[in-house]
Amino acid sequence: MRPSALLPLLLLVPGIAAAQIGGGGAKADPRVATALRSIGVSSEIDDDQDYKLVLDVDDDGDRTQIVYIISSTERYGNLEIREIWAPAFKTGGRLDADVARKMLAMNERMKLGAWRLYGEGDDQMAVYAVQIDADANAEAMRSALRIVVQVADAEELTQTGKDDY
Repeated sequence: MRPSALLPLLLLVPGIAAAQIGGGGAKADPRVATALRSIGVSSEIDDDQDYKLVLDVDDDGDRTQIVYIISSTERYGNLEIREIWAPAFKTGGRLDADVARKMLAMNERMKLGAWRLYGEGDDQMAVYAVQIDADANAEAMRSALRIVVQVADAEELTQTGKDDY
């Protein structure tokens, strides 16, 4: 059966449909604050009540990476999932076909996270996103942050040669 053929079947199974829970957009999820405090990472809360972090990419502190930890979560059956993502570069409204193929091939190799496009038109950007358990412990949060930072920053450097994010 083709993967696309599974979607209608999954929607028929009770408890599979996604629902916004957690912070629900109303307030920052305190579970994130607790995990970040445990690993000694500071953050700020943005207008969407999500956590915005600026993390050093390496020990030299020459490069930094912006990362967002989303307060609202989604539930799939008994799984509650949170998203963590980092911008890599703006596409200018059009992603080069060779870059898109490279990113899709990278998605195949990655076991945690994937490339996606966020936004629209000239504001569209390539972001690397990871989904983790909403109740992930501090060390799991640290691991997810590490991969998001490393992957997004490496692609930003490759595509732009800059450190905009």
